[in-house]
Order: sequence, then structure tokens, then C-alpha cells
Amino acid sequence: MTIDSRGRYRLSSTKPQRPLVAHITAAVLAAAVAGCASHHHSTTALPPQTCRAVVPDPEPQLLWISPTATRDRHALSDWCATVGPVLYYRRPPSELPAVMDRLAVITWNVHVGFGDVRELIRRLQSGQYTGGEGIQHFVLLLQEAYRRDGGVPARTSLRMRLPARIGARHLSKRGADIDRFVTDERLSLLYVPSMRNGGDPDAAEDRGNAIVSTLPLDSPAVIELPFEHQRRAAALAVVEGRTRAGSGWRLAVVDVHFDTALALTRGGPLSARRRQAAALIDALAAAPDDMVLGGDLNAWLGSREPALKLLRRAFPEGNDHATTTWKGPLGLHASLDHLLARGRARLLSVARLPDRLGSDHYPVMGIIEF
Repeated sequence: MTIDSRGRYRLSSTKPQRPLVAHITAAVLAAAVAGCASHHHSTTALPPQTCRAVVPDPEPQLLWISPTATRDRHALSDWCATVGPVLYYRRPPSELPAVMDRLAVITWNVHVGFGDVRELIRRLQSGQYTGGEGIQHFVLLLQEAYRRDGGVPARTSLRMRLPARIGARHLSKRGADIDRFVTDERLSLLYVPSMRNGGDPDAAEDRGNAIVSTLPLDSPAVIELPFEHQRRAAALAVVEGRTRAGSGWRLAVVDVHFDTALALTRGGPLSARRRQAAALIDALAAAPDDMVLGGDLNAWLGSREPALKLLRRAFPEGNDHATTTWKGPLGLHASLDHLLARGRARLLSVARLPDRLGSDHYPVMGIIEF
């Protein structure tokens, strides 16, 4: 499989292969996963890397989807070697019956520990955002979650400039890392590190996307996006349950954070994010029809951003607003964070929540009605 000039995943014509559609369908439906690896960016073609391991729950097998273009492949491999393994807790230790007609889904860039996720959950459960009616079950799509230690390499021999640290070195000035947080809160987790958070060997950290839920997370997958400025890897999992009337439902959730690349020699930042959006859409083409996608899209042009236009065509349900979701220095602000859906996943009451809770981004919440 290769990626064309627009960043889309395409099958190679050098030998017969199963369609990509079949691969993703099999993975997301937890069928024939083992047969998928050889047709994508094969792990056997690369030296073993800690970042491709899964801890502490290695089963079911994680599906790993990567571009195979040489430019992407080598850069992604180098960056991957600087982070720790995927962190996966399939089900909460105290699982509640998944019987509901509505599910809250929130996307939020937590700014590497500055966003108070515990307070967000407290407010959800108390009904502060829903007119006094508490939220029992939720899925959080978090960007810039971080992990301290936990298999993150203390040092790397690669001759590359590591990403600068975001946040204070001392954990007392930030919230708990994602592993400690979900263990304390007794939640499910799929954490996919994208890059290292600074190069300090005495405080080894990585940062990336985390799906956190009160429900079990099944059929986990990692989708590495075409390399632009920094490594970006989307996380995918599936949650399921029953309505109060007894009807079953199954929902795929995707957490993504697009790049801030300048990409001056490749069409500029708009083209870079458009390539990542096109590749992500192709990779998700045969996942379950019912899907919610959330993330920090770095869509600095708002509704005119090419990447956002592509995603809205593929995910017609969702927020279509110009509300500020990020505030920076000198009065800078933008609508960067979006929640989108497709299939029977109807997003009701999509709105920016009123407080940033310590982050530089506001959470965006939608209610899925089954």
C-alpha cells in the first residue's frame, strides 16, 4: 500500500492484495486481524520498536496502519523510536451495565497535564453541563495527553531534534499523567503516543492522543498519518451497549490531532493538513458506519480550512460553528477543535463547554442519541 501525492492510502499494484476496505472492516469487527499486518506498513520490515508494543493488555491484537512512502516511513520510524508503548486498558475495573439511550462524547486538547480532566468528569457527573441531569457514561477524546516514564526511553541515539517540552518538569505543577489518571478514576483507556515531550532523560515523557471511557474499548487501532512536521498518530476504538428498549448499538470513536507544519516546500500548512485528513478518511473508509471523530484539527482558517472541508464531507453530522475553542497569547484565538459524526450516530447539542479548566483549549461536547 502507498500514499499518493494527495496523501491518500492506495493499494500497490505489484501483487494481488485484499482491498484496504476489507482490512479495516476485519480489524474493527475483530475478525481476521492477524492477516492484516503484512499488507500495510509491515512491522517486520522495521527493527523491533518499543512504541509498537501494547501494555498492559496486549489482546486483542492492535491494528497498526501506516503509510509506506519512503519519506513517511523513515521519518515515522525515527520518531516512533523516541516514545513508549501504546497503553491499553480494555475495560474499567468496575464496569457498569452499558444500558443507555444517549452517550456524551467530548473532544479536548488538555495541554499536557494543564487541563483538569478530573474536574471535567465531576461536572459531567453532577449534570452541570446538562441542566442538572448527570452523565453516567462518556467517551473523552483527549489530545496532548502525556505519560511520564512507563517505558518511555530515557535516551535516544537518533540524531534528531526532539520536540520541546510542554508543561513544567515537576509533576506537582500539572495533573497526573494519563496512566495514573485512568487507574485512579477506574476508566478504560487507549493511549497512542505521537511524540516525545522534551528530551530530559531524568523526566522521560511522551505525549499523544487518549481515548478515555466508562465503557470497554474494543478493536483498538493506530493510524499513523503522513509525516509533515511532527509525528501524528490517530487512535481508534469501538464502544457498544444497549438502549433501554433493548436494541444493541456499536459506535467507533476516533481521536486525532493534525499537524502545525509550515510545509513550505510541499504546498504550505493547508496542504499538509489536507494530506493528513485525506489519508485518515481513506483509512477509515470501511470502519463501522456509525462513527464519531473528534480532535484538535489546527484548522486556522475555520470553515475555509481544506482539511475541515474534506472531513465534513465524510462526516456530515457535527459542529459547524466559528466559536473560539483556543485562546493564546496577545489575544490570539481560533476555532481549532471539532466533533463530527457519520452513519446513524446523531450528534445532538454539540457545543463548546464554558470553561477551559486550565488548558488553552475549551472542551467541545456532543450527545449521541441511539
